[in-house]
Amino acid sequence: MKRIFTTLFLAISMLAANAQNDMIKLNLFGLAFTNISLQYEHSLNTHSSVALGFSILPSRSFPTFGVKQDAAHADDYDIESLKLSGWSITPEYRYYFSNKGPKGFYAAGYFRYAKYSLDNFVVNYASVTNGPNDRTSIISGDYKATLVGVMFGAQWTLGDNWVLDWWILGAGFGSQKASISGTGDFSADNQADIKSNIADIDMPGIELTTTVTSKSVTVDYKSTLPAFRGFGLCLGYRF
Repeated sequence: MKRIFTTLFLAISMLAANAQNDMIKLNLFGLAFTNISLQYEHSLNTHSSVALGFSILPSRSFPTFGVKQDAAHADDYDIESLKLSGWSITPEYRYYFSNKGPKGFYAAGYFRYAKYSLDNFVVNYASVTNGPNDRTSIISGDYKATLVGVMFGAQWTLGDNWVLDWWILGAGFGSQKASISGTGDFSADNQADIKSNIADIDMPGIELTTTVTSKSVTVDYKSTLPAFRGFGLCLGYRF
């Protein structure tokens, strides 16, 4: 992690030293999820630029936007207990079709490395070993992705120093892996139910590997599906 921050700092320092019609931007949409997403863009010519983005999600509760948990599942899990955190780094090359870069419609090729974690997710289940007694399992896990992709967007200048950058749509392809585990006191029936429920999940492009014992459950996830690059609306300052 320290090496990545050092590399990011050096890259931005080199760009800033040669700043000419460059800009730094903040993703306003990400702030709704307390995700701090910054991007530095350096113009090469009127058609192209390079950019370096970094985002960090401090540990926070799962966003429910005021919507209460479904009463039918209130006794099954506690969504408010779930904590999310993570970060990503995204180098990017942009091509502006207007020949007026850095403004106008553009296509961007990018590389992204991302790592996210979930912690303290409380799930309730029933143990039938000695009758229907409630049990609690604490779930945690992590997700990692290494992707190469393309994104389309548009950027406008607002006066002399401000820009508005709209990330319209993007998708990445590569490695996506996750591992989720929980501990508990699982009866033979619990173990059979867990294995059966996970085995019923049959989605193209997704591979699930399950390890279940009387004390723990681990699910490893691999995906070859494209990863959607979410909507973004960035406000930037040009210098």
